[in-house]
Amino acid sequence: MEKDPAYFEKLIARYFSGEANSAEINELSAWVAENPDHKTIFRESQYAWMAIEEARVVDAVDLDKEWKSFVKRVGIAEEHDETVKNDVSPFRHLFAPIINFFCVLISASPNTISPFGSGTIPLRRFLLRVAAILLILASPAYLLYRYFQQPVLKELAANTSRVETLLPDGSRVTLNIGAVIKYPGKFKGNKRAVSLDGEAYFDVAHNASKPFIIATDGIRVEVKGTSFYINTCSRSGDFELVLTTGEVGLYFENQTGPARILNPGEKAIIHGKQITITTNQDANYMAWKTHKITFSNDPLNSVAATLSKVYQANVCLVNPSLAQCRLTATFDNQSLESVLNVLKATLDIDIRNSGSTVEISGKGCR
Repeated sequence: MEKDPAYFEKLIARYFSGEANSAEINELSAWVAENPDHKTIFRESQYAWMAIEEARVVDAVDLDKEWKSFVKRVGIAEEHDETVKNDVSPFRHLFAPIINFFCVLISASPNTISPFGSGTIPLRRFLLRVAAILLILASPAYLLYRYFQQPVLKELAANTSRVETLLPDGSRVTLNIGAVIKYPGKFKGNKRAVSLDGEAYFDVAHNASKPFIIATDGIRVEVKGTSFYINTCSRSGDFELVLTTGEVGLYFENQTGPARILNPGEKAIIHGKQITITTNQDANYMAWKTHKITFSNDPLNSVAATLSKVYQANVCLVNPSLAQCRLTATFDNQSLESVLNVLKATLDIDIRNSGSTVEISGKGCR
């Protein structure tokens, strides 16, 4: 007498759960070999049980491997994400209850149903198919959600003092007082994009395949691993950039032509839509950060401007003729009071320091 098909459904379940004895395994093997339909049923059950077992041990799933396989199939750009294992939790919480529910039904339901109005199939086999389909649909959906999820933007402002911080890719940025930078908590896609308003110094971590881009008021700075000074709005109102190491591409948003390239030691000034690149002549462009100041026969009005920037004070010349006075001196991490004493001793000038304003007066120089 031919056995009920439901018997072999139960036997398949015992086989995949590791409960079948050698006699049952031989019986199942003969049943599968005798009919192609039996082989199809066995394979469908195998795929479904494998999917369910993977869901049961989702804590041990290597999502890095699954993600790489998935992006290779669908052809989207892969990114390096060191926190992928932390993303297992949402997947587990979303889908594990569903899988557990089907597991209970599968183990407790030997009956047959007619799910589409005609014919009958074993309920256990039907639920296995549904569970497998859910996993097939849910896994790519979750991976796509994780890939395209918009990163949360962070904002860092140097309100009352200079601020130094590390960005998610390891790049280091120092903001001068008044500067604001916005950046994602995690760089996604094929570029590392930030926005800047103010004055800063960047030491960008090298990544040739993922350029670092600074956006500010229609201007774009693109680098791959470089250190440079940038001021989005200098005292003259112009954009300034001085390259220390590496190479920088400078261009306007929506520009169709090639970017202007800077080499180390060069300075770019953008006035309106005009980019001018020259050799940097300002030895003190980094003094606001390093507090190392060098004057070499510099006019006093230039000295006053540098001191104002470094010490965040309004240093001004009361008598315009004082601009003709020149100073040669070097200062290394000295206080403003100490610097002013050197000026007073070196030049025939008077200095009035009220704290927020420093007034330099005198007869002037010829």
